[in-house]
Amino acid sequence: MTLANDHLCFLLSGHIGCGKSSELKRLERALTDVAPTEDCYFPVLIDVSEYLDDYDVSVTDILLAIVTELADTLRAKLNVELKDSYFTKRLNEIKEFFLSEVEIKEGELSLGSAKAKIQRLKKDPTARQKVRELLEPKMSTMLEEINLVFEEARLALKKQPQPGLLKQPCRDLVIILDNLEKIRKIGAVEEGLASQRELFLERYTQLTGMRAHFIYTVPLRLVRSADGPQLEQRYGPLFVLPMIKVIERGTREPFSAGVTSMMEILRKRLGGLELEEVFHAEALDFLLIYSGGHVRNLMIFVQNACTYTTTLPIPLSAAQKAIKQTVNTYSSSIPENHWGKLAKLDLSPDQRVPNGDEDYLKMLENLSLLEYVNGGDDDIFAKAEPWYAVNPIVRELKKFTEARQKPTDAKQS
Repeated sequence: MTLANDHLCFLLSGHIGCGKSSELKRLERALTDVAPTEDCYFPVLIDVSEYLDDYDVSVTDILLAIVTELADTLRAKLNVELKDSYFTKRLNEIKEFFLSEVEIKEGELSLGSAKAKIQRLKKDPTARQKVRELLEPKMSTMLEEINLVFEEARLALKKQPQPGLLKQPCRDLVIILDNLEKIRKIGAVEEGLASQRELFLERYTQLTGMRAHFIYTVPLRLVRSADGPQLEQRYGPLFVLPMIKVIERGTREPFSAGVTSMMEILRKRLGGLELEEVFHAEALDFLLIYSGGHVRNLMIFVQNACTYTTTLPIPLSAAQKAIKQTVNTYSSSIPENHWGKLAKLDLSPDQRVPNGDEDYLKMLENLSLLEYVNGGDDDIFAKAEPWYAVNPIVRELKKFTEARQKPTDAKQS
């Protein structure tokens, strides 16, 4: 989306643990590692979990994190000290809420050195509330002043960089907010989807009112809800990072390209050892298939398997024990009315879910249902459409197999 100020805004989504943070870190490196003939962009990657309490967030908390992390990044990477006076004044107005008396007596708190101190607000709800009471009435002014800070930063980036810091002057800023999709509660709004709508839809003018390129991570449950089109209209391009496909759609035969990719991810973490040295073949196959193409789950399963063996290669028995806790979690946490719907999806020929169905949205959030793309169709539109598969561990559970054996009940659910 090209905004009125010629800046772009992108949304990134996907299952928790699918690799969004890894992709954003790779993008962070790529933006400055460019050829002399290409434009350089200076990334500011903000892990909002360092600043925000997922169950108590306001937009002012987010704006404060943005300007603080920008100042810290410029100071740490380029030795640039922002001279902004507005936010320096605001910080010194609110510092009494989160600094000790000794720290207050040390003198003025500069914007570039405030990061660690601002992060204390995450663990202090009383201080957070006092800061909000002071800053929220100034919201429009804060947005204007952030844009002035961005302009100051741009001027610094366009100057000839110091040796060893950047290859060339950067054209502009790219502000990346990672883990924003984990926010569960905004103000007095109900927890979960209602708060996510409040942040990304009701407050979108504030999130898109800053003059810099932005990337926000957003919840998959919101993206796949009836509000998905509104997100794309208000922000711009919406990218979903799917699971790595390890089985073919419909046939459930192994998908060799996906399996190879997952093996390569493992290989890079083995410190030079070969896969054959670390895993028995059947153990490796078991872990890959039951990960469902979910990278974080694969790593967790491998770590768990290591605790069940004292020698290498890891045997199948250890791999089977590694998923035991996940089996326990799903068997006891999936709502009863979900089993029939999961079976219905599994039995369907196209493996698509009814749009807007709240139960399926919850399944996506809880990973009992996994999203994939590129189903093998020749039609370009069909290729772009997501399709869904029941988590392979859930497919083995007794309640699922019972529901699947009752297709009439499944069709009615």
